Amino acid sequence: MLKNELSLIGRTVTLEELNIFMMENNYYNIHNDLSESEINDCLNERVVAFESKIGESDIEIYTYFEFELLENGFLKIENVFEM
Repeated sequence: MLKNELSLIGRTVTLEELNIFMMENNYYNIHNDLSESEINDCLNERVVAFESKIGESDIEIYTYFEFELLENGFLKIENVFEM
């Protein structure tokens, strides 16, 4: 299920590019789930999660991205996993 998402490992993207990519792959818009301060916390912690629109009844599936925070707000994706 993570084939497209795993293709991002090693790539450098902005949070907005990642958000658009995830929405195109059946995930919710991060800005609908998190406030700006929560998004900043994610950036500081170097991990961000997206909720899948495709889930089994009441089980929520999240895909997490661990990244290195680069200059000018770029993220270098280091790891992707699902929980």
